Amino acid sequence: MDIKEYISSGIIEAYVMGLATEEEVSILMCIRKHNTEVEQAIVEAQKTLEDFATVHAVPPSSDLKAAIWNTLSEQSITTGSGIPETHDSTQASPPTTSAAPIRSLATRNIAIAASILLALSLGANAFLHYKNEANQEVLARTLAEQQSTQLTLETLKEKWSMLQNPAIKTITLAGVAQHPDLKAHVFWNTQTTDVYLSLENLPAAPEGMQYQLWAIVDGKPVDAGVFPLDQTDRINNMRQIPKAQAFAVTLETKGGNPTPNLAQLYVMGNI
Repeated sequence: MDIKEYISSGIIEAYVMGLATEEEVSILMCIRKHNTEVEQAIVEAQKTLEDFATVHAVPPSSDLKAAIWNTLSEQSITTGSGIPETHDSTQASPPTTSAAPIRSLATRNIAIAASILLALSLGANAFLHYKNEANQEVLARTLAEQQSTQLTLETLKEKWSMLQNPAIKTITLAGVAQHPDLKAHVFWNTQTTDVYLSLENLPAAPEGMQYQLWAIVDGKPVDAGVFPLDQTDRINNMRQIPKAQAFAVTLETKGGNPTPNLAQLYVMGNI
């Protein structure tokens, strides 16, 4: 057998797939050392198998899997893949000239079919794993957006309810000269003296700081409570104020202060 016939015999493919016999591997390694053509054929076969597994890494259809398994079953029947019968050595007949090529061709077909099935299976697993992770991320993001939307809706409903209550006065606190674009709202129930504060577009308080509401009563600031750090997007119930001429919000140290820091005055509004 010349080199070209040897290369096309299927032994190289069987070796790459790990299906060659010890004798075939030994002969192939010997030829490989002294023949660049065989060496190149082995390298190309290995690269072809790797490229195939990469390019075709997609989920296999049920029809394709059934066809591959049918091919494997037919090859097993054709080549007699069952346990071979034991014959007396004195009655053994010499192998026919066609037995080796048939066995080589069958081995090559099985190797190719097995490689296709393996590549498709690995591709399907990778694809499903990626899709599962992507779906989990989308689900988490959707739930967060839904919670945010629900919270916004509840706040709007609460504001609307207060606006419809004739006992509640709505005082808009506008930004001072240093913060002209900021705004807050105070909802003051003149009957119950309850006070509610909505920070609107005030930025999140820096670390160690907290917004504090002040009622201006007879020209003096009265502490109306600090705004919760973890509920800046909600309307919060502050301290009761029986009477006031104005309200203001300052940024104070966490926990609030007995007197306002006017250098940190953010918004203010008259009643």
